[in-house]
Amino acid sequence: MPETNPLPPGSSGLPLIGETLAFLPDIFGFIHTRTARYGPVFRSNILGTPTAFISGPEVCDQWLDENKIQREGAFPPPIMALFGGAGVLPMLDGEVHHTRKGLVLAAFSREALASYLPGLTRTIEARLSRWADGVERAITPELKLLAIEGICGNVLGLGSGAELESLIEDYRLVLRGFTGLPIPLPGTAFHAGLKAKDRVLATLREQVVRHQARPAGDNPDGLSRMLAARAPDGTALTTEQAAKELHHAVLAGAIVFAELAWLMLELDRNPAVRERLVAEVRAASPSGEVTPGQLRQMPYLDQVVMEVKRSCPNVPVSFGKAKAPITIGAMTIPAGWNVMMAVGEHNQNRIFSEPAKFDPDRFSEARAEQKRSPHAFAPQGAGSIERGHKCAGYDYSTLFMQLFTVLLLRSYRWEVPKQDLSLQWGKIPPEFKTGLRLVVRKA
Repeated sequence: MPETNPLPPGSSGLPLIGETLAFLPDIFGFIHTRTARYGPVFRSNILGTPTAFISGPEVCDQWLDENKIQREGAFPPPIMALFGGAGVLPMLDGEVHHTRKGLVLAAFSREALASYLPGLTRTIEARLSRWADGVERAITPELKLLAIEGICGNVLGLGSGAELESLIEDYRLVLRGFTGLPIPLPGTAFHAGLKAKDRVLATLREQVVRHQARPAGDNPDGLSRMLAARAPDGTALTTEQAAKELHHAVLAGAIVFAELAWLMLELDRNPAVRERLVAEVRAASPSGEVTPGQLRQMPYLDQVVMEVKRSCPNVPVSFGKAKAPITIGAMTIPAGWNVMMAVGEHNQNRIFSEPAKFDPDRFSEARAEQKRSPHAFAPQGAGSIERGHKCAGYDYSTLFMQLFTVLLLRSYRWEVPKQDLSLQWGKIPPEFKTGLRLVVRKA
């Protein structure tokens, strides 16, 4: 008989539940400690399913190979339920995925992003102005509101009012549901999240029907662009598909709040970075409307945003399943196993010099550490946006972070009072235990 390669190193844990009880309370820590112990490929058993965790640019080609990894059926049922069930973009494969991706990307084209700037500017400025009263406050809850308000304004065309406020509250409950024990009993965060998800999808279906019944207009929002898009074979989004993809877009985009909080903290910790960035902002966009052309004139801003995306603990894993045996070195991951790409661990890989250090210059033209490997930098998924599994909203989140930074630095200053800056690792994304308390004032 031919020899069989050994399984990746690791542990199957307890009967039935495996290592689930160690995994759920701190996914980042679970992956980090086992990567340090076993290396960038290790095995476990999560929720009763054999699971391989992989990270590092060397394994990304395997992760992106659709002959080896499938996304359909890979999401844990509780997470899939909060996303609204199967059939959403990150759970699709092959041509179905590519077709759906093209339709969704209509909302995030260069032209679309440019059209979102004025409305997003008003949303950010309104929030910043309300914070700038010199009163110490936890900024994380405020940034969550800003993230959802901005996305709903750009993608749904929703302005302030009761409908938006209701959506924001329901998304707060849905996001909490991801971090609770997946027990659908009344009184649990997961049960409340499921109920909120149902209300959200009902609202989004209504939005889709309204948009279908009216012309797109001269300045269409993201939903109008998605509904107008057609695949080469004429395929368009159905009402249900559009509602689910909107829900996915808000869930994926809302976590930008963690990156905005990380940005404000790191700029406070690194005054030289902040002052260099302030000088660039004042030279390129000292006041008035912020344009795409101005943003392109700020290369250091782009470096800072990329470094925040790389260093901020955000989403711990992407989900997949082995369609066929996957051989990595002398190890083999059997067909049928779940395969989790450890995104957070990946962006701390050894390709980067001093990966634990906040260093925007690693992305400068002179150093360009992200070019040391095709897959070194993958904060929102690896591969291309158009054909791969990189998040469709990657460029939108970059724009959001860039615009927030410009508006913040040219008109405001902030202080970080002494506080416990440790993170709550049981939340996704992890949040500062204090909510990141800041004092914001007009500059």
